[in-house]
Amino acid sequence: MRKFALISLCLLMSLFLINCKDDVAPSYTITIEVNYPDGFTVADFPADVLVTATNTNNTRTTTVTAASDGNAIFELVEGNYNFTTSFAVNGNDGEEYIFNGIISNYSLISESALTMNLILANNSGGFILKEIYYAGSRTPENNGYYEDQFHEIYNNSGDTLYADGLCIASLDPNSSSKQTSWVDGNGELLDRLPLIYQAWMVPGNGTDHPILPGESFIIAVDGIDHQTDENGNPNSPVNLGNADWETYMEPSGKDLDASSVPNLTLVYTTITTIQDWLVPVYGPAEVLFRLPENDWESYVSDANNFMTKPGSTSSTEYLMIDKEFVIDAVECARLDRDERYQRLPVELDAGYTAIEAGSYSSLSVRRKAKMIIGNRVIYKDTNNSSEDFLHDLTPTPGVNPSSVEE
Repeated sequence: MRKFALISLCLLMSLFLINCKDDVAPSYTITIEVNYPDGFTVADFPADVLVTATNTNNTRTTTVTAASDGNAIFELVEGNYNFTTSFAVNGNDGEEYIFNGIISNYSLISESALTMNLILANNSGGFILKEIYYAGSRTPENNGYYEDQFHEIYNNSGDTLYADGLCIASLDPNSSSKQTSWVDGNGELLDRLPLIYQAWMVPGNGTDHPILPGESFIIAVDGIDHQTDENGNPNSPVNLGNADWETYMEPSGKDLDASSVPNLTLVYTTITTIQDWLVPVYGPAEVLFRLPENDWESYVSDANNFMTKPGSTSSTEYLMIDKEFVIDAVECARLDRDERYQRLPVELDAGYTAIEAGSYSSLSVRRKAKMIIGNRVIYKDTNNSSEDFLHDLTPTPGVNPSSVEE
């Protein structure tokens, strides 16, 4: 009897070990070849080019240093991955050159070899999206409240810039969890970007609104003190009663116009019935841009600047802008989905930032302070939001940090 029990126990343990072995995900070797842009050679790059693999199913990261031949070799378990790199090189001319690379949503199911084409970032300075508070807050009744959203736009250069004619909008689709339809026959993102909901512009004749180096301006969805106003939310983290601009949706007939805050110009909207600027609370892809010759009326009267969504039966027309119009762009991802799709071309943003606490969390994303010269903060701007932004912060519109951040 004892011998029979021992044999049975051994059989059970064997079955257990076999089942456990079956449950372990297989691992594969994947080689990422870092492909340098035209005009650059391996010798132009540092020896420690780091490539990071992020498993989008569990957000675990693995970082490998590329060898002298430009190949980074990973041993990874089966899964869905993003591969990224971002680094800077000081040229002989004394300038800093920043390079980004990304491969998104790669399904690793066998040994593989991929090429990562590096992009030279255009970080010449200018207007940047410094802080974006898109998540919104919750009311005492636990309802979602997004009317306290704001964007802070900052002059990151050493010159006086003019906000006149500067435009801001979000891209379609309204979430990074949706694969975009705006692609060409090869599945690559179009060179023209589709604007969703509303596009806004700072009015002026060209020199009406100077922004000095190190100064910024605030665009509020509703320019009120959200903590105390009867139309606000006492749980909101912000007072936007002193914002520089607000987005007043006059076509809806429902929006309240804050008399103390001037209105931006509504360039175009895909939906006229919503009472406020609809910034996606799950994570927008945001663009700052200028239209040709700052002539928005001529631009929106040209039918060639509109498209319906590819593959859709909807008649909704989206205003399209050339990616060359873009001054700054930020991809804000939705983290409660395993897959995240880029809506911005890699040369505009090679990464993403996000609110890990999720929508209606009263938190924002903000660029890192790269250096401080006198009283002026210079913010990090590598065209890679994964590197440039801090996240899950208490919103601080108009406030700059007092020390450099990593």
